Amino acid sequence: MSIVRQHDKPDTFITFTCNPEWPKIKSACHRPDLSCRVFQLKYTALMDDILKKEILGTVKAHTANTEFQKRGLPHAHILLIMDREHEPITPAIIDEIVSSEIPDRNKNPLLYQ
Repeated sequence: MSIVRQHDKPDTFITFTCNPEWPKIKSACHRPDLSCRVFQLKYTALMDDILKKEILGTVKAHTANTEFQKRGLPHAHILLIMDREHEPITPAIIDEIVSSEIPDRNKNPLLYQ
């Protein structure tokens, strides 16, 4: 709560989940150390995109927590506090950021994995 007191309320909540179908995870299903390593690499790349490349805008402050699901796979909860000029203020702006889709197996086989 001290981050809220110092910076403001969070604008964005992200859940980043380890996908058991990622090829490197699939081949290491009995190696939790490798699963955690792959997750950490992908998590670091995501945070680099968010914080350094500013794909969502300028982040004023953030906090994150990684925990493990019942199946032993890690997932992270990320809270972002955006700079005033990049706060998502309308549903239309949020719809530009948020998307959920399953890529077409034939058009994008790599993304489908």
